[in-house]
This record gives sequence, structure tokens and C-alpha cells, in this order.
Amino acid sequence: MRQLILFIFIVLATTASAIKSPHGAGFKMECGVCHSTADWSKIKTGEFNHNKTHFPLVGQHKTVSCKKCHTTLEFSKAKTNCSACHTDVHQGTVGNDCERCHNSNSWIVTKVKQLHRQVGFALVGSHATADCNSCHKSASMLRFDPMSTDCYSCHKAKYNATTSPNHKTAGFDTDCARCHTMSGRDWSATGRGFDHGFFPLTGGHNRACDECHIDNNYSVKLSRECSTCHGVANNNPIPAHQTKYLKYSCGDCHSTQGWAAGVRFKLHDSWFGIYSGKHKGKWSKCTDCHNNDATYKANCRNCHDFDR
Repeated sequence: MRQLILFIFIVLATTASAIKSPHGAGFKMECGVCHSTADWSKIKTGEFNHNKTHFPLVGQHKTVSCKKCHTTLEFSKAKTNCSACHTDVHQGTVGNDCERCHNSNSWIVTKVKQLHRQVGFALVGSHATADCNSCHKSASMLRFDPMSTDCYSCHKAKYNATTSPNHKTAGFDTDCARCHTMSGRDWSATGRGFDHGFFPLTGGHNRACDECHIDNNYSVKLSRECSTCHGVANNNPIPAHQTKYLKYSCGDCHSTQGWAAGVRFKLHDSWFGIYSGKHKGKWSKCTDCHNNDATYKANCRNCHDFDR
């Protein structure tokens, strides 16, 4: 009897070891996690935690039928890259890293501005509201073919049509960014970005280019001297400007904020302190002391009574 029992045990053990799992030789999960003894064809739902695998089910993957991805019973053979299940509608024009633009919740791209910054073309200014198809000509076919980020490649017609100033006649180069900034909403002065550091366009000098560069002539260098644009002050109400103050530069007293705004003679304190010492803050304009238009000499009696 013992020999019979031993024989049956050996047969069962041999038979069990000969049975191969339909899920592959390396499959180690307990059968009871998914199956029941009542019916092997009915799969239990809710017990197997797919999130513990290397491919968590999030977004729309939660509702997809298992067989959509697991086309065979060998689950380890299921691929995890997007292109294995999804057709590349962009036809290779944006690479095969789908998750760079899309996520499992929706195919709708919600981070367009971030993606443009990553490729070195930030959507700022007018580009923030521009129609995508105006740049991506093949976008209607879901293709995003590589394109130049050079301004001139898109704005060539605008360059040729501009007359004030005439870019073509003036010989401007086609590097639009030298004068314009992408943050501007238009091509006007609000979008101007030309480095005018050799003659800062501050205060009253923040004017339209053609007010100084007349006749579309930008090749001739303009003088930095104030008299180039402002004359020799012959019509100035203070005659001393035509005599004793001709030896000084306009900038010694005036600033670009205006001829009368904040007038300050830089050399004044070298012989009589009005910006320091006891006279500091005692005057509001030059004529408080200099009331002789012909000589512009100071009259201390304007403030001081020496007869007392």
C-alpha cells in the first residue's frame, strides 16, 4: 500500500512539474490572485494591483481592456512605449517621446508655451497669441516639420514693405532682433530693442528713429553734440548762454529729462557751494541768484540784506 501511495505521489509531482504556465516560465504570481476554482476563464477584477508593476495604470489606461495591451498571455512581453499601441500621427516630425507633449489623461497639449521655451523659442509678445498654423504650415496635417526660428524667415515680406524707415533702402541687416524685441506687441518703438548705448535714448531722447536719422539715412554717423539738434541757443531767453556759457557743454547743466528740469551746474561747487554747505536747498532755480541776464552775475542781495 505504501508503494502505491508513493507511486501516485511521484506521478502527480512529475505531472505538475511538466505543466507549463500559459503566462511564461518566469511567471511567479499566485493563480488565485486572478482566477478562482469555479471558472478559470473568469478573471477577478479589483484584486490585482497594476500600479505595483513598472507600468502603473493612470488616466485613460484605467479603462482600457487588458487585451488591448496584453495581446498574448505572456504578460512580460507587453511593451510600455507609447508607439507600441498608438500610431504616430505626427509622422516622426516631433520624435517618439510622446510624453514630452501628451499625458495619459488626454491627447490635448496643455503646455504649449513651456514646450516652446524648451526648444529655444519662447511664445512672448505677439507670438503668444499668434495662430499656430501661421508658423507651422503643416500643422493641419498634424505634422510639425523642423522650421527656422530666424525672424526674417517669417517676416521677410514685412521687412521689404516697411517704408518708415525703409529697411531695404537704408541697408538694415535682416537680424530683426537687433532693433526689435519679441516681447513687443508690434514693430513700433514699444518693441524697440536696438542697443543705442553709445547715445542712450533716455528722457527727451526717447523718440522715433527718423526724427534724428532723416531721409532713411542710417549709414551717416550723427554727432553726439547737443548743438547738432538743438542749435547754439541763440533764442535762449538768458543771453549768457551765447557768451560766458558757450565754453561749457550743455550736459554740464542740463539732462535729457528736459532743458528746465533738474538744471544743475556740475562745476558750481568748485568755487561756491550751492549743492553743499549752508546754501544747499536755499534755491529752486538759477535765477534766484543770477538775475542779471546780460552777465548772469549772482546778486547776493536777493537773499541777504547787508545794510542791517
